[in-house]
Amino acid sequence: MTESELLVTAVGMLGAAAILTSFIANLAGRLSAQSNAYLMLNLFGGVLVAVNSIWFAAYPAFAINVVWAGASIWGLWNAFARRNPDPGPGG
Repeated sequence: MTESELLVTAVGMLGAAAILTSFIANLAGRLSAQSNAYLMLNLFGGVLVAVNSIWFAAYPAFAINVVWAGASIWGLWNAFARRNPDPGPGG
């Protein structure tokens, strides 16, 4: 294994650890699926595993992790919108 492959493997393992940490913490009742921490761990993990997947030409894993990261962005956006409602014109 080259140094580059070793680095990308470590990146993928870190991403997988982030996703699994958020999942297990949610199951244990320690982290809500709507919390910023949960969503950020999933975004971080999804991006890192996607990098690993594209490097090693694992296209199905790449696709699912891009969707995973996208869903996390969507969740973060919705959480932000709930905390900062649009006051409307003149508000």
